[in-house]
Amino acid sequence: MIVYALTCNAGHAFEGWYGSADAFEKLRDAGHLECPACGSKRVEKLPSAPYVHTHGSAAPSPPPSEPDPNAAAIRTKAIGELRAFLLKNTEDVGREFAEIAKRIHYGEEEQRGIRGSVTPDEAAELQDEGVDAFAVSSDLGLDEIQH
Repeated sequence: MIVYALTCNAGHAFEGWYGSADAFEKLRDAGHLECPACGSKRVEKLPSAPYVHTHGSAAPSPPPSEPDPNAAAIRTKAIGELRAFLLKNTEDVGREFAEIAKRIHYGEEEQRGIRGSVTPDEAAELQDEGVDAFAVSSDLGLDEIQH
């Protein structure tokens, strides 16, 4: 197995495991790779040394550390605080996000925080045009808000 650090055209970084370097290239060239954050199929390797997993050649891993018993509560609290911040400081523009973000970027609308949804193609356009935007985890539940 070979492990690559990958990125999509929207700037999301993630990891991929492949049987070989050739297998990665074939999957990418055929359009079968997809960003887990935004669904973009424009995926490239980040510059890094690949990690190759071979059976029995590495030293044994140290035993895993004990999980933090407060980790779930800390994560839940942090997600709640981030969600509250975004709800208070951004306007929900729904499916109009890409268009409104461009108008704000080009000074055609007032500067303000917005949130909404985009397709992978719209995310690519925003990045290509230099529009500052980023994906937010669905764990925040912002897409569950009824209009």
